Amino acid sequence: MKKLLLTTMAVFALTVQAGSSSSVHNWNNGYSNSFKSAIKAAETGYKANLAVNMAWRDTRKMITEAKKLHKAGKNVAAIALANKAHKQTVNATAQTALTESAGPRF
Repeated sequence: MKKLLLTTMAVFALTVQAGSSSSVHNWNNGYSNSFKSAIKAAETGYKANLAVNMAWRDTRKMITEAKKLHKAGKNVAAIALANKAHKQTVNATAQTALTESAGPRF
């Protein structure tokens, strides 16, 4: 379980770093590749959570809805929802570590 947790955390850390270094800022509209990096981080974290059976119920729905919002041109709402989904994947990863010590204490 520790190896799986360490692998998940390593993938998550590399995903966050990879998403932040590749964005190109467009000064005309105020957006960078924020949506791409936010949705990529959320999807990668969600896949890592699925691998350890600790994905939260609404994360997939949030990712799908963020994509719909982005396609409709509502970039600010899409980025906010993608970031919220990413936050859920981070919390699910933290919860994975806590489940090892869960159980009755006699």
